[in-house]
Amino acid sequence: MMLRTTATGLFHSLLAAYWRLAHTSPQKGLSFSQMRILRALLQGNTLKSHRYLDGRKEYRLHPLSGEATLVPAQDVRPLEEQALILSNHKFPAATLSLSQQGHRAAVNAKEATGTPPSVKNTANSFR
Repeated sequence: MMLRTTATGLFHSLLAAYWRLAHTSPQKGLSFSQMRILRALLQGNTLKSHRYLDGRKEYRLHPLSGEATLVPAQDVRPLEEQALILSNHKFPAATLSLSQQGHRAAVNAKEATGTPPSVKNTANSFR
C-alpha cells in the first residue's frame, strides 16, 4: 500500500515537472540581443562557433550576403543551455541551428515585434 502511494506521488511529480518544462515559454528570460540572434537564424543567417588551437572560441553570425559579425558569447551560451539552438560539434567551426523550441521562440518574437528587421540590420546590431 505504501509503495503504491509513493509510486503514485512520484508519477504525479514527474508529470507536473514535464508539464512545466513542456509548456514553459522558451522566450522567458531572454534578452533583446538573444531574441535578435534567434530571429536572425529564422531569417536564414548562420551562427558559427569558431574554435582556435589556443582554446579561444568566437561566435560569428554569417548573413546570407556580406561580412560575418562577432556575437558576444554571453548571448549565445544561454541559448545553447536552454536548447534553443543546437550545435553540430564540428571543429574548428561548428554550426549552430535553431531547435524546434528555438524556432517557436523566434516566430513568437517576430510576431510580438511586428515586421522582422532586415538581415543586414540584424547582423550590424551586434557590432
